[in-house]
Amino acid sequence: MKIAVVGANTALGSSIVRKAEESGIGVVSLVTSAINLAGQGRVVIKNFQDLLISDFNDCHCIVDTESFLRIDKYSSDLLPIWHLLELLKGSSIKLLTLGSSSFLYTDKSRRNLVYESECLCSESEAISPLLCVNAYNRLKSCDNVNWSVLCPPLLIDKAGYGCGNIEFSNDILPMGVDGDSSISQSDFSLATIELLKRGLPLRSCVSVRAIRHHL
Repeated sequence: MKIAVVGANTALGSSIVRKAEESGIGVVSLVTSAINLAGQGRVVIKNFQDLLISDFNDCHCIVDTESFLRIDKYSSDLLPIWHLLELLKGSSIKLLTLGSSSFLYTDKSRRNLVYESECLCSESEAISPLLCVNAYNRLKSCDNVNWSVLCPPLLIDKAGYGCGNIEFSNDILPMGVDGDSSISQSDFSLATIELLKRGLPLRSCVSVRAIRHHL
């Protein structure tokens, strides 16, 4: 397998690159600058809006770490994902974008989104949940690209150690019986690679959390 990582020199992107290569997955790093590069694979340095389909030669999947998790950097109409979707029309290349807990449902009734719940506030996102919800609703209308979304729980712990024990779920907010809804950045990277290995669900939203065993 070979993947392309959009935003490969961010903290999360770099972690995904390293874990992919440790798993024997080839990586093409797509970045806007040559700062903080990780990995041994090919590097493409250009504005994400200038990417060409040829930049993904031999890639089976594109992992987008930018559009939702760094949505505050962009105008709503200039998210990298919109350009990627245009490039991938009719292509066999899959797109895995890392999403937001904002547009997960709060429970199995599927009546309310996390964004709409006053008691569920994502500490992991210094971004606008409404922008994420609107972008996801727009993404759902795309039926000519093999896209998938992997959403974190409420909290991404950027400094925490990975436990290596993760649990995938559907489009409902993942939460333990003790109310814990968190994952370390390391484990979120691990989950990204694990989902790629398992196979991406077509035009679907998947969530993940870490399972920690408390003493």
